[in-house]
Amino acid sequence: MKKTLKSLALVSVLALAACSEKAPETEFVDDGAEASISEEVKGLVAGSQEDLNARAGNTVYFAYDKSNLSAEATKTLKRQAAWLKMFPKVNIIIEGNCDERGTRKYNQALGEKRANAAKRYLIAQGIPAKRITTVSYGKDKPAVLGNTEEAYAKNRRDVTIIAK
Repeated sequence: MKKTLKSLALVSVLALAACSEKAPETEFVDDGAEASISEEVKGLVAGSQEDLNARAGNTVYFAYDKSNLSAEATKTLKRQAAWLKMFPKVNIIIEGNCDERGTRKYNQALGEKRANAAKRYLIAQGIPAKRITTVSYGKDKPAVLGNTEEAYAKNRRDVTIIAK
């Protein structure tokens, strides 16, 4: 009897799963597994820089003196990958940036490591490497001026832009 009930319950679950309809893709879903992309954002040109910014985000941040991707960074990059899959003719540039501390040479290398970390992640998500260019600006293009921890944190970033 118990075996029959277990089998019946399993069949019911499988039948429900098979009959369930796929939810319409109306927004990014980040459940830690795979991101999906939404319909167009009203007023934005699909596939534009503004569209990327609005639907996926174009900036990921890093810890001091680090180039490894945080959980928050991977969420943003996963959304970027989903967006890029929708627009297969769009190529991007990932700009690696650092805060003002450290030498120019050191920050140039760190910015390159950061940009390459994002590139590797996007490639792992199925984006062809030939669509992604990286550049390091080191500490030469700060997002925020100032020598506070808050300013430093905003300058330790990668910015994804659409290649022209």
